[in-house]
Amino acid sequence: MPRTTEQLEPVRVASRELILTTALELFARHGYAATSVRMIAREAGISLGLLYNYYDGKEALLRAVFERTMADVQASFAESAGGATAAERLERLIRSAFAIVAEHLSFWRLTYQIRMQQGVLEGLDDELRKWTGAVRLQLEELLRGLDSSSPEVEARVLFAAIDGAAQHFAMDPDGYPVDDVAATLIARFLPHNPGGG
Repeated sequence: MPRTTEQLEPVRVASRELILTTALELFARHGYAATSVRMIAREAGISLGLLYNYYDGKEALLRAVFERTMADVQASFAESAGGATAAERLERLIRSAFAIVAEHLSFWRLTYQIRMQQGVLEGLDDELRKWTGAVRLQLEELLRGLDSSSPEVEARVLFAAIDGAAQHFAMDPDGYPVDDVAATLIARFLPHNPGGG
């Protein structure tokens, strides 16, 4: 008896995950430019046709990687929304960002490795600009709630600080003092009287 759509969904999810994880590992190991779709299918142990059933090529796989990073970032903002004050939201955002990197450590380590490869981000320029713009606007709104004198600039600094610290943490999770860095970032961006936020 054929399986129902509901029964097939876990198989589809597992197949997409296998393909994406394999692609990410190969992009990091061999470089995005040197990795072919055929290599990804072979390494994943699936047919080329099945891969194309889920992703229409390398760029779609790369886009899926960055969509997942965006989902993790948005999960940090969702966690921060539970804070009663702007100060609590900022603290929750920073701590949550590092907790998510720790939870998805392998994914983030590989993602940071491929982000630095020449030409990788060129095909994603528009989407990346929209994504970073959306994150920056969310940070600006949070910083306005903390009465920042220049939330536009401070949002860029905070974004770069979290991203840079997350990268260092992902590359050396055992040696990087992530809790101390998080506490320092929180202290740096909180006003002197956080009770007013």
